[in-house]
Amino acid sequence: MLIYDYSNLIEENIGKEGLPSNFLETNKELLQEIDNEIKAKRQDGSFGFMELPFHQPELNEIKKIASDAQGKWENIIVLGIGGSSLGAMAIHQALHHHFYNLLNAEKRNGYPKVFFMDNIDPELVQGILEVIDIKHTLFLVISKSGKTAETLSHFLFFLEKVRKEGNPIKQIIILTDPEKGPLREIADNEGFRAFSIPPNVGGRYSVLSAVGLVPAALLGIDIDALLAGARAMANRCETVKNPAYLFALIQFLFLQKGKNIHVMFPYAQALLGMTDWWRQLWAESLGKEGKGPTPVKALGVTDQHSQLQLYMDGPRDKIITFITVKDYRNEVFIPHSFKDFPDLAYLGGHPFNALIQAEQLATEAALTKASCPNSKIVLDNIDAFTLGEFIYCLELATVSCGLLLEINPINQPGVELGKRYARALMGEPNFQEEKKEIETLKCIHAKV
Repeated sequence: MLIYDYSNLIEENIGKEGLPSNFLETNKELLQEIDNEIKAKRQDGSFGFMELPFHQPELNEIKKIASDAQGKWENIIVLGIGGSSLGAMAIHQALHHHFYNLLNAEKRNGYPKVFFMDNIDPELVQGILEVIDIKHTLFLVISKSGKTAETLSHFLFFLEKVRKEGNPIKQIIILTDPEKGPLREIADNEGFRAFSIPPNVGGRYSVLSAVGLVPAALLGIDIDALLAGARAMANRCETVKNPAYLFALIQFLFLQKGKNIHVMFPYAQALLGMTDWWRQLWAESLGKEGKGPTPVKALGVTDQHSQLQLYMDGPRDKIITFITVKDYRNEVFIPHSFKDFPDLAYLGGHPFNALIQAEQLATEAALTKASCPNSKIVLDNIDAFTLGEFIYCLELATVSCGLLLEINPINQPGVELGKRYARALMGEPNFQEEKKEIETLKCIHAKV
């Protein structure tokens, strides 16, 4: 069971930088108000992601298409960006071998290699052609609106390749809105297989919809366990004192104390992708109206040697959340050697598991001694069930924090302007006014 340990955020442990030990009691009414508002928004459909663990009308179809595909494809390419890619990528990285694509088909249990095309850099686009065989590749095209320029450009590019070398009907699956948008229309007209993204689920909250479940199932991940973990967390969060609300409240209270940089610091290589997913979730949901924290990712132990100096001795504007794992999936021992060298000898005979856990505890202790606010999310292990708990907890925490900040955690107005400007610059006829705006933005030119 996921545990949120906030001991090192309390005044008694870190001094004046912390919260008073009675902060929960003094904010009890505020939490109840947030709980009431969240339940109302779930009821009226505003927070559609909350229904995903319980309602999956296409689940059997997803499992069938995954079963039929096993052993059939050498590669899957996911064409999506932002919320249409980060969640699926994070699940894959968390639950698969770190060097998964280098394993042979037998060691992958017949499941395909996977590549996430989440950027339009032409070198990336050309590069993927040099490592895949088009006719043995399945393409997932993911865009809720069906209008995402980056995804559509990839779709057009790879569709042309598949038409020349393969079979588009067999090799392309579209994930988009159930009724509207150009991708839905194309899927219906061309006969492509398609799955629906619920209209009331935003992209960054969609990982437990077909957006995350289809890629996961095609890669052999237990999506039933993933959803079961999310359901378990959702049921825990029926009471007001739950990990999601406490995480949100604590981040909100530290924002009031000037801690506007929030660092997510997993001590597990497998969870690095989850920090990328969380970073988008936190940034796009909460950065509005001049408010919101800046999310930063770090990786233990790697970033002890790149960022920790700043956290320990730099500006006091950060709150750190470790993610720790009780039981790693492998136990690997450090050999005894060079016993005459104390700097090496003390390591011999210990598992790497003990070393990484010791380094996490040491970093936590050092930050605590320096009065740097830090907490930790403790996972029993890394499996599909635990990941489902973790995902749902952070999604609910995000909308809770948004309500505490009195902003809308679902929309993204700042992103939309850039999208319109990009379409204008690419010659979209309906965006000529935006093109004029761009041309008048720079009154003074300053270059070196």
